[in-house]
Amino acid sequence: LHWYTTCGDPVCNGYGGPWRGVPMCPDIQEGDPCDSEGATCDFGSDCNALFICAAEDPKQQEGGCPISRREYKRDIDYLGAEEARDFYDDLMQLRLATYRYRARQDGKLQLGVILEDGVAADGQAEIWADPANDRVDLYNYSSLAIVGVQTQAAELEQLRAELAALRKEVAGLKARCE
Repeated sequence: LHWYTTCGDPVCNGYGGPWRGVPMCPDIQEGDPCDSEGATCDFGSDCNALFICAAEDPKQQEGGCPISRREYKRDIDYLGAEEARDFYDDLMQLRLATYRYRARQDGKLQLGVILEDGVAADGQAEIWADPANDRVDLYNYSSLAIVGVQTQAAELEQLRAELAALRKEVAGLKARCE
């Protein structure tokens, strides 16, 4: 067994610990031997990664950190307009909340979603929800935001074209009245 780093935050915003129930371990290095599989400790990472005692690097296992390269993916299917619109509709249904983590000693106010809001009564989870791991899938969550921006940009472009056509029509009508 060896110490490996966890993924940490997808976007580094500075150290947010210490974490209740997680001991500090400033002298441990990744790869050092450890005794208790699953044990964690906090080395003060700016990305809030922890060390975890494991037989293999958990980041390299299925469900590890998000990997974006094409070579690691299969069944790639780019969204069409209708699929993008469906995801946009899902995005618009997200309920945002402010909250504080119980384990965070600094009591920092957070803004985000509540996992249970993304799981239907039949157990079906929204694309952004990862209830099996008690977390939001931030990669899918962020991708929903991209769908939102792209959908609104397309709508804005359409509205601009309609406005330009209406302005041209009004100018033509004005010219006939003069």
